Amino acid sequence: MIKSILMSAIILMICGRLELTAQEIKPFSEIEVLNGYIEEGFGNNLALKQKHFSYQQSVKSLKEARGMFLPSVGIDARYSRAGGGRIIEFPVGDMLNNVYLTLNNMLEAQGQGRSFPENLPNEQIHFLREKEHDTKIRAVQPIFQPAIYYNYKIRSKLKNVSELEVNVYKRQLAAEIKTAYFNYLKTVQVERLLKETKKLLKENLRVSQKLFESEKATKEIVYRAQTELSKIEQQITESQKYSILAQSHFNFLLNRPLQEKIEIENNLNVEKISDTNFDAATALALKNREELKQLEKAAEIAVYSKGLAASAFLPGISLAADYGFQGEEYKFDSENDYWMVSGVLQWNLFNGFQDQAKRQRAAIEEKKYQTQLQETRNLIQLQVQEAVNNLKVAQKQIITAKDRVNSARQSFKLINKKYEQGMSAQIEYLDARNSLTNAEINLILSQYDYLIKNAEVERITASIQVN
Repeated sequence: MIKSILMSAIILMICGRLELTAQEIKPFSEIEVLNGYIEEGFGNNLALKQKHFSYQQSVKSLKEARGMFLPSVGIDARYSRAGGGRIIEFPVGDMLNNVYLTLNNMLEAQGQGRSFPENLPNEQIHFLREKEHDTKIRAVQPIFQPAIYYNYKIRSKLKNVSELEVNVYKRQLAAEIKTAYFNYLKTVQVERLLKETKKLLKENLRVSQKLFESEKATKEIVYRAQTELSKIEQQITESQKYSILAQSHFNFLLNRPLQEKIEIENNLNVEKISDTNFDAATALALKNREELKQLEKAAEIAVYSKGLAASAFLPGISLAADYGFQGEEYKFDSENDYWMVSGVLQWNLFNGFQDQAKRQRAAIEEKKYQTQLQETRNLIQLQVQEAVNNLKVAQKQIITAKDRVNSARQSFKLINKKYEQGMSAQIEYLDARNSLTNAEINLILSQYDYLIKNAEVERITASIQVN
């Protein structure tokens, strides 16, 4: 009688546990807790911050390229001390001394004084001034500079590539956060199930001891019950280890303390996830995947690089304006100032075929990116096919896992009745209990594996906006 009552209590506990597993749970798309964690990851993840820094650098590089269209204004100042160099001989004395001598003699004959110098030395004028300064403000405005235009276009496309790279990593990060979260929930649910099973095994041990004490069973059923209890405790310890690792990995992605508490979403409904159509998923991936857009931008960069190389064959025209002061002393007045406006033409007529080689290299680069773009399209189609097939297989595994749970449950009920009536051995009863627990664990793993596969499909198809 006592044995019958205790076995009935065990059955009620198992059935209650199964009802908890099969209760109505939330759709995958309504997991507010997980969405909040993803936003937190976007704000805190260190690797993503590095991607943002690279993007900010590309923005500043574009601003720098844009500034090359505007005039540049600067101050140039030079102060020089010189010696030696070429000398210009100017024979002033040789030319004028005799003339002055004649004039002085004529003045003296007229009774006047000698008024002109008669010993003028010859002059030596140094080509370099001994000291000199040149201080000026210069403004240079590009008028026709094709290289500046192509450089601006290249920097603009590089900024787009960097922005797309940020989105690629955000999409990857979102998938990793989802995967880490589901792996953590998986370990939590398994640990919870094992702890509930431990309660049943403790009850079974207590019943076995009562049966032995009342001499209705032999000692081996107590040993067997103790063995099963030790086994489940070992499994719980193993599950806790994996739970800690999953928790640490999840918090690492969010740049939080590794043992930070994770809010648990218990009710996840995999049945309400819509079936994924391969053709629609492929079209979506080819339309939205940032990797394709990156390669398209890279091909455009190669085109502009080709134009940049070709621009070397064209002249460059600039306008320069100077206003400043020159002299041996620093005097900033109207007698020492000057201004000058210049048109500057630069034309590279021959550069050892270097510019032609650059243009040919850029053309090859364009072809390389076009080929890589086609290869990536094919690869994405393969990725979509694999991800969708994996999702469908995971969905079928859930159906199989549920059938396995139902079969194990019915089998346990039948064996338990036979055990109550003394028609079944304890080992058969414990084996049925193990089969039921393993089936429930398999269902938990199948459900969360399906959610992980669905997150991968979202990443592959780029079906969720991350920018």
